[in-house]
Amino acid sequence: MACSLLIIWLDLNANDNVSSFRDKLVHNQSEYVKIFTDSQTCIEFIQSQVNKVIFFILSGSFGSQVVPIIYDLEQIYQIYLFCGSISAHVSWAVDYTDKMFMFEHEDDLLERVCKEIERYLRQKAKQYIAQADLFKGRAQVFKQESCG
Repeated sequence: MACSLLIIWLDLNANDNVSSFRDKLVHNQSEYVKIFTDSQTCIEFIQSQVNKVIFFILSGSFGSQVVPIIYDLEQIYQIYLFCGSISAHVSWAVDYTDKMFMFEHEDDLLERVCKEIERYLRQKAKQYIAQADLFKGRAQVFKQESCG
């Protein structure tokens, strides 16, 4: 099923074959996941995805350079900074806390990403059901009674 959301992961070591994070992230959802090791390529890709909703994961090493560039883009729904030490990023990250979460443990990060995507999709589903009900009501206006 085509979906308008993407999980984007930017990490210098993202293509490491022994990455348990990569395996967990991509498992059974590869069509939703885009992985980058180069920040400029990643930024350009994000900027081109105007009709998508992006859940963006990036390593702490890219954070202070990339987050200010992509933060205000409409397609960025949530940012997840994955780092070895949250305290090392607090000085610059404090300006972005309404849209960015920081994690030191991969399972905590993945749990949060999955929960946020679930919440987003359930919210969209409610909106679509409300629209469907509206059109169902409109159809009733045009429904003709049986003849004879």
